[in-house]
Amino acid sequence: MSSALMQFSDWFGRGNDLTWYQMALRAAVIFVAAWVMLRGAGRRAFSQRTAFDLCIILLLGAVLSRAIVGASPMGATLAAALMLVSLHRLLGWLASRHRWFDRMMGGTAIDLLKHGNLDRSAMQHAMLGEEDLAANIRASLQSDSLADVERIVVERNGTVTFVKRGKDKSADQAGSGAH
Repeated sequence: MSSALMQFSDWFGRGNDLTWYQMALRAAVIFVAAWVMLRGAGRRAFSQRTAFDLCIILLLGAVLSRAIVGASPMGATLAAALMLVSLHRLLGWLASRHRWFDRMMGGTAIDLLKHGNLDRSAMQHAMLGEEDLAANIRASLQSDSLADVERIVVERNGTVTFVKRGKDKSADQAGSGAH
């Protein structure tokens, strides 16, 4: 073995029989590599929180942890992680340019409140029970009432959005008047 390879092996260890400092050094290298890859993945990787976006986070964690504990070679895990980030970026790029692909990747929003009535079949489709909806109402609106709500939407990432009723436009126009 060359002296450079022996030096690398001394610093980073081989296999899963690692000293504390070898594992710490591996963790530092993997941290920097993960940070660089996530910066390359773009802001979407953490912003949308859809199933598609969570895949990159979960899979990167699983793959890169193997390099830290020595379960897989460091180079191979970095290559696998780079492939995951590249796939995520490619699929995100395609979704941003093709609406049909975006819908296939992330689904569509689900309206739960239509014409003032809760749509029970839409709630079942969203797998959202009445108690879950009530908890969302309390957390988002600090109220138990839907009196001021015009629309309830389960967004593509699973969050529940409440759209409040707008002010009466005729009252707004009358209040502003012509000056």
